[in-house]
Amino acid sequence: MIELPGDIEVAFSHLAAVGLASIVEDSGAGPASTCWSSSLDSRPRVAAPGLDADAAARIVHAHAVAHADPSDWTAATVPDGSGGLLSPRLKVPADDAAWGRLSSARREVIDDALEARRWLDLALIGALGEPAYWRFDSGRGRSASGVPDRRPDEGASRWEMKTRNRGEDFVAHRLRRLALAVTARAPQGVRDGLTGTSVVDEAGLDAVDSRTATGLASPGPVDNALAWCALWGLSALPVIPLVLRPSRTAGHLPAGRSGRNRWPEHFYLPVPERPVGLARYRHVVLSAQLATFAAMDTPEAEATLAAESARAWLSDRAIAAVVRFPVGVFGSASAPERRALLGSVLPVLR
Repeated sequence: MIELPGDIEVAFSHLAAVGLASIVEDSGAGPASTCWSSSLDSRPRVAAPGLDADAAARIVHAHAVAHADPSDWTAATVPDGSGGLLSPRLKVPADDAAWGRLSSARREVIDDALEARRWLDLALIGALGEPAYWRFDSGRGRSASGVPDRRPDEGASRWEMKTRNRGEDFVAHRLRRLALAVTARAPQGVRDGLTGTSVVDEAGLDAVDSRTATGLASPGPVDNALAWCALWGLSALPVIPLVLRPSRTAGHLPAGRSGRNRWPEHFYLPVPERPVGLARYRHVVLSAQLATFAAMDTPEAEATLAAESARAWLSDRAIAAVVRFPVGVFGSASAPERRALLGSVLPVLR
């Protein structure tokens, strides 16, 4: 077992553990699980057969090396541009023909991953979503040709919060840069990052306002080995494409309700009190019971039959609490920066 540095109120800490467990299990090291320690200063933990800090470091380093290869899908670019082909939010293709070339190129990479049985890669690609070629503005927004404006970002995961200023995107300008940064380290440097012995933010140049956490934590340096794991943790939070409204993202509560008590946007994640396997974790994250519990915001809501049923269901699956993270929006309207703020811990057991 390895214990990671982290804070239960920070989404980055949760996803770093889930991502590490996913990378370890995908390496063939055996089934991996994750939980939080029961101490007052709770920390995320990852367990697998024979796993310790040194083994985890070797596995994470090898995983980064594989994805730093020039032939890897993280290096694939858009046919008509320089963006990361598998990024869910990109510059809108110029016309239908360009959309067709983008879709064909994406399918080719995904087919290759299927043939190679790269299941974790496929899980992350699917969880990120894709530019929604099927979504158009239902209001008055129209292009010069009279066609309704497209809304491609509505097919993307809400957890993918890479700012799009200067034409940057998630895969080319965050995921791949982290792969290169972790690859350049010796395994000992990866070990020090995973255990919290050191914090080195190569991709963010160790800047005090580094965005390497990509909205999963407040601006500031984060260790790149942990950041690599955290972004792969998104693989456990899939996107469900929808036709008539924006795609649904696991672990996301959209703004809702009408009138003065309007809900702001939130993320939410479960807190296992004992080791929970990745299949069980994904099952819980996608469940209606977790979403119901995360949406409770008043004593009246907590007292409903649905809430009590959700509480019992989560307790049976070793979920001690749910953390709900408000989503803050910063920056300009043209390039908004979304960020998961410090979360509130909602105990499952009273």
